[in-house]
Amino acid sequence: MKKLFILSLFIITSIKSQTLGTQDMTFGNSGSTEFTFSPPVKGFQAYNMNLLPNNDFLVGGVSNWGCSSTSNYTGILSKFNQEGTLDTSYNQNGVLDNSAIVNRMKPSRDGNYFILNQYSTLSKVDVNGNLITSWGVNGYITLPYPYNIRDWKESLNNEIIINAVKVNFDNKVYSAIFKYHQNGTSDVSFGTSGKIEFANQPNLIIAKTDIDNEGNYMFTGKISTSLVYNDANIIVFKTNPNGNPISNFGTNGLLTITNYVSNTTNDTFTFITPDNGIIIITDRLLMFKVLSNATLDPSFSNGYKFPQNVAGITDVHFVNNNFYVFADRNATTFLLGKININGNIDTTYNGNGYILINKLAGPHGSTKTLIQGNRLIIAENMENYYCSQLNWKLIMRRFYIGEVLSTIENKYPDYTIIYPNPAEDKVFVKGLTNIELLSIDGRKIEIKTQFKDKEQILDISQLNKGIYFIKGKRHDDKVVSKKIIKK
Repeated sequence: MKKLFILSLFIITSIKSQTLGTQDMTFGNSGSTEFTFSPPVKGFQAYNMNLLPNNDFLVGGVSNWGCSSTSNYTGILSKFNQEGTLDTSYNQNGVLDNSAIVNRMKPSRDGNYFILNQYSTLSKVDVNGNLITSWGVNGYITLPYPYNIRDWKESLNNEIIINAVKVNFDNKVYSAIFKYHQNGTSDVSFGTSGKIEFANQPNLIIAKTDIDNEGNYMFTGKISTSLVYNDANIIVFKTNPNGNPISNFGTNGLLTITNYVSNTTNDTFTFITPDNGIIIITDRLLMFKVLSNATLDPSFSNGYKFPQNVAGITDVHFVNNNFYVFADRNATTFLLGKININGNIDTTYNGNGYILINKLAGPHGSTKTLIQGNRLIIAENMENYYCSQLNWKLIMRRFYIGEVLSTIENKYPDYTIIYPNPAEDKVFVKGLTNIELLSIDGRKIEIKTQFKDKEQILDISQLNKGIYFIKGKRHDDKVVSKKIIKK
C-alpha cells in the first residue's frame, strides 16, 4: 500500500510539473542555463536559435569586451545539448568564436547552415561550424555595396533567393532581389543580370522571401505612406523562378494592401499555407491572408483580423498548421498564444487560447524562442556587468507548452506539383523522388517514365479510367501519396 501511495504521488507530481506554462526543471542547471565568457569578462547576446534533428540546438549572436581599452565585438556560434548544457565537443569547448556577428541563421537542405553576418555577407557552414569554401567565394556570398541582406530562402533546387535594401544619397530606402545558383554563384538569367531592383519605388522595403507551393517567389514587406508617423502599407510581390513578375497578381506582380495601416519598422512573419495563400503577421498581432490570385481571403474575416491584442511580437512558430505566437504581454510577463490556420484563437488551448510565462527580473535585451517537441526554450539577453550596458549574459529556460508533436517546424512548403489532374495520357510530377504509381487497392503499377526539365513524366495512356495514387518522397524526406484521376 505504501509503494502504491508513493507511485501515485509520483504520477501526480509528474503531471503537475508538465502543466502548461510551468518551467521544466530538468533543463540546464536546476531549470536554466546561464551563458557568459570568463575570464576575462566577456558578454554574450543571442540573436537566433536553430533546432538540430536530434533536438540539440545552436545559438548564434555576438560577444563583446566592454570593460577594457581593447573592447571589441566578435560573432559567436554555440552548441547546446537538448537538455540545455553546453556541448563541449563542438568546435572549441562548445563555441565557434569567429570575426562576424551571427545576425541570422537558417538550415540548408543539404544538412548545412547559412549564416548572415553584420557585413551583409551570407556564409555557409557545416554542422560543426566549418566554412564550406566550395560554396560562393571561399564560402561567402557578398552583395554589392551598399546593399544589406534582409532575408533569404533556399529553393527546392538549392538555389538562393535574397532580398536586400540600401539607403541612397537621397536618404531613401530602396529594395532589390538577387538570385544565386546552388554553388553560390550569381544566376545572371534571373531578372536583369541576376537581380531585380526597385529603383523607381523609394521606401518600398522587402522584408521576407518565401516560395509558394508552385515554386513561385513571394516577397513581402511594407511601403511607407508617412515617414513622419512611421505609417506603411503591406505589400506582396510575386515572380516566377526566372524573376518575371506574375502579371495577373496585383499590378504587374505587386499587391499593395491598403485596408489597414501598419508600422514601417515593425517586423513581419510570413507563412505559405496549404491552399497556396500567404499569411502575414505583423504589429499587434494583425494577420492578413492573401490568396494566390492576389485577393484577401473573404473567409479570413475579409482577409485580416486581430486574434489577440498583444504588443511586442518576438517570434511566431508554424507547427502542424497552427501558429504559436510569442509576445511581450507587459513588463513582467510573456504570452504564448495558439491560433489556427484560419486565424482563430484555439480556446481549447489552456482554456483561453494562451499561456503566460513570467519574465526574469532585470533589464532585458532581445528575446528569442525555440520549440522543442512539446516544450518552448526561451532565451533572454540580460544586462550583466556594471561597466557597460552592451555586456549581456544569455539565460535560457524551458517551459511545457502542451501538444506540439513536431520537433522541426514547417520551414519549407510542399513543393509537390502534379498536373494535369484529371489526365488522359501523361502526368507531370515535380518535387518527388522514388515515385510509384498505385492502384486504388494499393497495388504497384509498372508504367513508362521519363525525365525532362526537372520533371518526371508518367505515361498513363494505357491505364483504365479511374482513380490512382502517386507515391513518392518529398524534399524533406516525408513520404506522401497524391490522388490522380485517369480520364
